[in-house]
Amino acid sequence: MLLFDVGRLDDITLEELQELRERTEGEIPRERVLAAIARKQGDHLDKLAERHDVVEKTIRNWLDRFEKLPLEEAPYDEARSGRPAKLTEHQRDELFDDFKKSPEEFDYNRQAWTSTLASHHIEEKFGVEYTDRHVRYLMEEAGLSWRTARPRHTDADPEAEEEFKDTVQKNERK
Repeated sequence: MLLFDVGRLDDITLEELQELRERTEGEIPRERVLAAIARKQGDHLDKLAERHDVVEKTIRNWLDRFEKLPLEEAPYDEARSGRPAKLTEHQRDELFDDFKKSPEEFDYNRQAWTSTLASHHIEEKFGVEYTDRHVRYLMEEAGLSWRTARPRHTDADPEAEEEFKDTVQKNERK
């Protein structure tokens, strides 16, 4: 078991860490502050790693932040530039409003949005292409949920199906 030098947190009081925890937003930043609080209270790295479901090196990296950065910045990652969004915020809001309406209102011969239909709609309306995976992410963010249709033959007799269900016994698992 590797012991971590608590001295890195010597300049920070437990009260300061607890106040910081109250002001910290976001799951991982809050985890970092909680790890610092627990370490300040004497918890060992292996216990912290287990509690936060990370490796000890991650805990050491989290705690190093409190030595190297100002207290208010320590829990947070630096902003990452990333790729610019393909849709503007206004277009995104407009798309989410579209998703609240039936596809039939846009002259699509469908009653519900699918990722393929949504992808087509985005390309037609905004001239932007997304992968199916990203379209599903956008749909989820807009509040749509996934449902899959249960296959049913068009000539199926509902009464015969019910009778079949009632008369057939399922095998018990042993």
